[in-house]
Amino acid sequence: MNTKLIRQSDELASLPVGGFLKRSFDVFAAILALILLGPLFLLFSCLVKLSDGGPVLYGHRRIGRGGNAFYCLKFRTMVTDGDAVLEAHFVANPQAHAEWVAARKLQVDPRVTTVGIVLRKLSLVE
Repeated sequence: MNTKLIRQSDELASLPVGGFLKRSFDVFAAILALILLGPLFLLFSCLVKLSDGGPVLYGHRRIGRGGNAFYCLKFRTMVTDGDAVLEAHFVANPQAHAEWVAARKLQVDPRVTTVGIVLRKLSLVE
């Protein structure tokens, strides 16, 4: 294939999708969503904070479009000292450790807060 065509297709792939109108719509929709969902986010924040007093949000890096990393914020659903809680749970419950080794997941995870169970069940974490 012609290198000029390859270079042009690479340049087109890096351009934003939709242009000015789409960007305007995205910004307007995001602002409207924040206004409408703000009270709900405030409620979640209060519930998470009151559940155990730790931080409200949990942040970590994810891989996004084009392989670019970005910082993702989520409502915290686990206790703040989760590793210690998990280790203590494994000592007291060897069958839970076997479940963890097999699936890297627990049916009943002692690290998840009561509020976290509800937020996860309703898919309201992110």
